[in-house]
Amino acid sequence: MEQGLITFIDECTSTNRLLLDGIERGESYADFHTIYTSFQSCGYGQVGNHWESEKGKNLLFSTVVHPVTVKASEQFFISEAIALAVAETLDAEMGSVSVKWPNDIYWKEKKIAGILIENNLSGGGIKDCVIGVGLNVNQKVFRSDAPNPVSMLNITGAEHNIRRVLGTILENFRRNFYDGLTGRATLHARYMERLFRFGVQATYHDATGVFSGRITSVEPDGHLHITSPDGRDRRYAFKEVQYIL
Repeated sequence: MEQGLITFIDECTSTNRLLLDGIERGESYADFHTIYTSFQSCGYGQVGNHWESEKGKNLLFSTVVHPVTVKASEQFFISEAIALAVAETLDAEMGSVSVKWPNDIYWKEKKIAGILIENNLSGGGIKDCVIGVGLNVNQKVFRSDAPNPVSMLNITGAEHNIRRVLGTILENFRRNFYDGLTGRATLHARYMERLFRFGVQATYHDATGVFSGRITSVEPDGHLHITSPDGRDRRYAFKEVQYIL
């Protein structure tokens, strides 16, 4: 199969689901095999959150890699690689783009893209890693109850070529992914440079309630550290803390 094959499907339930179902059927996908679509009837985000997208207006895609030598405990660099790929692509167009831990993409205080990563593990390594991205490109109005959506069109005032944006993201992801395989410290440093609210006093919510603190670090395995004004270090896994926007 061609390396990095890109396939367009007019409509589907979910691009992540298509790739995962294909893998379950025994399909052999090369690294960076990608499916993108105009509309997902059952598009989903982290923990089943729905992703609003007007048909034909946004970039909805999934790509697959097979990092079999990467341990499950080391998988966060893949999240960093795709988040940076999207952020770098957008920053070249509009600036002020950051990564909200772990991998949401923000323009200033508004969310422009979300990422969902689903893995099949085997023998302690990652047999298949399916990475889904929803990027708001040409949608003008958002009608869901999402608190802060924004699109490239909203920001720049111009429509963008969705296929071209996809190509640039995939080029950036391929480079970042291989960089991460050979030297994760540099990739992680770049991730930290783009981290939303890094070092800024802000408000958060965890199991104990609302509190104030500064993001001080993200561990290579993805755990987030927030330091309270009293000097207390709080360590979080994904979904254990919420940003108050």
